[in-house]
Amino acid sequence: MSGSYRKINYDLRPAKSIERKMLCEALRKLIIFCDLAKYRYVGFGATFFTDFLLIHKSLGLNDLISIEKEKEDKRRFEFNCPYRCVQLRFGEANDILPIISWTKKIILWLDYDDPLKDSMLTDIGTFISRAQTGSIILITIDVKPDKSTDQNSEKNRYVQLTERISKTKIPIGVEEKDLDNENYPRVCYNIVNNEIDEVLSKRNGGLTNKLAYKQLFNFYYQDSSPMLSVGGILYAENDDAQIKKCHFEKLDFIKCERDKYDPYKIIVPNLTFREMRSLDKVMPYDKISKIKKKQRPVFLTEKLVEEYSKIYRYVPNFVEAEIH
Repeated sequence: MSGSYRKINYDLRPAKSIERKMLCEALRKLIIFCDLAKYRYVGFGATFFTDFLLIHKSLGLNDLISIEKEKEDKRRFEFNCPYRCVQLRFGEANDILPIISWTKKIILWLDYDDPLKDSMLTDIGTFISRAQTGSIILITIDVKPDKSTDQNSEKNRYVQLTERISKTKIPIGVEEKDLDNENYPRVCYNIVNNEIDEVLSKRNGGLTNKLAYKQLFNFYYQDSSPMLSVGGILYAENDDAQIKKCHFEKLDFIKCERDKYDPYKIIVPNLTFREMRSLDKVMPYDKISKIKKKQRPVFLTEKLVEEYSKIYRYVPNFVEAEIH
């Protein structure tokens, strides 16, 4: 949303690519709840529209809206728009989300590449206050701590945080020491979840059939900056039995536990193409099986093999090609 598409080729970020494919695999389970073709996908396509290509091709959604902030590049977005079923809306998400129709179930991916700020919480609030039962939200944010500007770096980080997020949104007890590399993602995670709970509580105040929120996603990965993706499904409480039939938890990357910050870390081991093809022959990997252990290349550590076994079904293959 901040013009990062001018610097980053989103097709070539392996962890991000894996996240997209994991998301699609989870979304396929919604078929128990509703025909996927009845959903609308809303995201930030930028010039690559990578998620839109995947959502349309793999899930069959034909109702897609891409929100583009950089109006000066309107012609470039229009040129790169891959399908006529992708509608382009130009403006800030804060302005576009309130005016789109919310009568359909929506899959909303707020795929920011900036640190968390109040305007993002507003977007989350728009979804929670308007989305239909069965709708999905995913919020992705940069969780790299702010840079220090002088020796009193911890205090400066807190000040910088309050410049982006209202103090009332920062959880009680958060101090400067909580804004380092290890703890800052947890602080952001809690702020996002608090916003979801607060807006949902207000919405439920006027409803007979209450809505509930079930967390499904809590990804952490790092292609360049560390990124956190948090999200889940909004549903009416009388749809609880149907939601349970989706069995999201059978996917090992699904994280339903909200009370503690325990992300699924997408780690992409640094393997050559030949090494990956060799390991594919022993996948699914069973570390108990001595036969399979003998089949894998001996120079690859157990840790590398285990890491690859978690993502091999989603890992992208990048090749050099000339397309004329």
